[in-house]
This record gives sequence, structure tokens and C-alpha cells, in this order.
Amino acid sequence: MQTPAPARATLLTLGSALLGASCVVQSPLQATIVSDPQTAAPAPQPPAQAAAQPPASAQRPEVAVIPIEDDRLFRAERAALRAELAAHLARVAPDYLILGPAMVDPKLRPVSQKTGHRCAYEGEPLSRRAHDEGWLTTDVIHVSGVAGGKGEELWVNILPRTGGPEVTFQAPWDRKLGIVDRYRAAFASLVRNDGAGGLIGGVAGLLVWADSSALREGPLTLCEYQNFGRCDPGSIDWKDRAGSLAACFANDDDVTRDFLVQGDAGGRYCEMENLDLRDGREGAREACVCQALVGSTAISKRPGRRTIRVRYEAPDLAGKPRPELRVIEASTNIHVEDDWHSMDQVVDGKKRYTSVKRLVVDNVDSLQAPLARCAAPAGSVIVVDLDIREDGVPAAGKVVVGTTDRELSACIERNLGRGTFTCTDDGSSARVRAALHWHAP
Repeated sequence: MQTPAPARATLLTLGSALLGASCVVQSPLQATIVSDPQTAAPAPQPPAQAAAQPPASAQRPEVAVIPIEDDRLFRAERAALRAELAAHLARVAPDYLILGPAMVDPKLRPVSQKTGHRCAYEGEPLSRRAHDEGWLTTDVIHVSGVAGGKGEELWVNILPRTGGPEVTFQAPWDRKLGIVDRYRAAFASLVRNDGAGGLIGGVAGLLVWADSSALREGPLTLCEYQNFGRCDPGSIDWKDRAGSLAACFANDDDVTRDFLVQGDAGGRYCEMENLDLRDGREGAREACVCQALVGSTAISKRPGRRTIRVRYEAPDLAGKPRPELRVIEASTNIHVEDDWHSMDQVVDGKKRYTSVKRLVVDNVDSLQAPLARCAAPAGSVIVVDLDIREDGVPAAGKVVVGTTDRELSACIERNLGRGTFTCTDDGSSARVRAALHWHAP
């Protein structure tokens, strides 16, 4: 864990400078891939400054306004709304120092703080990276069924590293407006409510890949996603690009990604949902998949914004049981936390689910798929050590105990190398010891 960043001699001014640093429209990935619908994301205007603010010399907690996540918004829209949120927070929270994206973003990049190498796994929570800098963070929540009959609301929480929010700002959520204007109207109406609590969980639909409406072509499964885990019957319309889509995942084991597409707004729009940085591995994946999707006849068959969920499973993994992984111990320079994990197994012909608490490091479950290549006897528990480079790339894996089968050990050690992890905290290598458990089928 890094120590909090020291106080800065120069701080971003609020208002116009805050906005001007962040509302840059991204250029398209390809000539046929438009990633920024201009008609949907009007440039935000700086809100009026608060009437009274603490003097500039006062010590105020620093708040990083992290990128907004919403599956229905394109990248440019999220960037514009994030900048507008920062300006409104500067107005309604004068007792905090609101940091603009230009100051925050360089610290949120998934790179080693020591070497600058890009992290093998890029999905570490942005809030954790911000907290490592000593900053508080924002959390934007859409709340339905608010107590007291107030209807739908938008909550903006200011969060410390642990525990509940320090403060919550609330505003009405007007469904009569378009999605971008709903956010803009809510941000302009934010009021402080220190007693809101701010800990509301959402319910998401779980896609059942057994849905008969999903498109299946070899290692690829595609679902034009609807609410509550259903696939639109029109998912089959994307079949003309199934081969090109599968090629975008050729070096993967088992990967699922969601893409936001629209073909009726004066162009063909496609982006990976909630992807803000396009210069890494996920950006390359977006370019490949979107090139295929916008070339399909299905892109313009239905109006509005649609989610296309794509899953790729390597052909040699189909039907093979995945082992469960639990971290036993790890060096202190890689993030480890408790996690509730649901396991399923068949007992007396019926599938049962059991939740267990375990230790995990980020993305450790990505090893389940490649390790399925190793035919361990049902019920086996095998302990392994994994050395991880400072950029999150596995350097070496070794079976410690649990089998004397040399061929099985060689298979496990080889496939441990297919994992990807976050960068270590100190620029040095890390070690993780984990238990692999092959359940009975």
C-alpha cells in the first residue's frame, strides 16, 4: 500500500479550467467505427461558483472524480459528464478540493509506478488506485424505490478507502429525459444529505448462456443482451461476422466482453462498454471486435443502443471442469482481499450452491480456464507457488504438494503462466501460494 501523496504546491483551479482539461472528443478507431455520437453528448457548461468557499490556503480533503460507469453511455458522453460532475461538486462541496481529470488520470493508468511497464491485468478498480494516492473518490449510484416515496434518484457519494461514504449528494432522476440529459439535470440539482447512507446494492441480470436465442458458432457465443439475462432472438443476425469475431480472441482461453452498438444515429457506433483507455490490450480487442460488428448486416436492423455480449471459449476447453482457486498466502506487495465465492457441485443428482469466504488476488480466477487443460483426478487439492513479475506477468509456477504425477505437474506449471495480474505495489516481484481444487463432476 502506498503512503498518501504529499500536499501539492499547485492545485487545479475550479470551474473552466476543470472542464477544459477533459472534454476532448476522441477520434474514431477506424474509418467505419464512430466512437463518439456527437448528437448525444452536448458540451457541458461550467456551473456557477458557490457563493462562499473556504480560502485557498485551507487544508481540504482531495477528491478524485473517477470515470463514470454506465453501460448505456459512449466514451465521449462519459468523459463530458465526468467533467460536468467535477464542476458541480466544486460548487456544492466547497469543503473538499475537487481534482479535475487532468490531474487524476495520469495516476489511474494501469502501469507500474516504478518501471512504467503496463500491467498485465488492467482491470484493477480505479478507486483503489486513487486511494493509494491519498485521495477520496466519487461513486455515482442510480437508486430506485427510495424510502419515503421520492421516486428515482441519483446519488453521488464521496468515499474514503474503507467504510461508508463521508457525504452523499442526491438529486431527482427524470426518466422523461434522454440518458445524457438525465445525468446533466441531476448533477445540476445535487443537494447534500449527510444521513443518506449511500450503501445501496444493485441487482443485475445473469446471462444464461444456455438461452436458445444466443448465437453459437464454434468457440464463439454471442448474445444481443436484453434485461434479466435474456438474448434477443435477433442474436442470430450477427452470424455473418462470427468468424471475424472469433479471430479477435484467438489467443484467449475463456473471455466474455460486452459492447455497446448503435446503427441508427447517422453512423455506426461501437465501443467496449465502460472502456476509457484504448491504448492497451483491451483497446486492441475493442478495435478488432468493433471492426467486425460494424461490418455486420445486424448493426442497423434494430433501433437504439444495444449491448452485444461476446464469449469466446478455446475449443480444447469445452466441457472440461474448472478447478476452484483459493489464495493461501501472498507477499505484501500485491493486493489481497477477502471474497465471497459461490461454488456449485452435484449431490444426489441435484446441483447445489455453496458460498465460501476465501482470499483472492485480482484476476486469479482467470487461471481456472487454462488449468482445466490439466486432467487432475476429481477431488484433488494441489498447492502451487506462483512468482509474479512487477508488471503482473507470471514468471514461474511450481507445484508444491498434492500430486506426484510429473505429467500433471508439468501441465499445471505450464498453464499457470497464462494468468495475468495487477502490477505489484513496489516495483518488485511478488509470490502467491494458492490451492487448486478439482471438484467431482
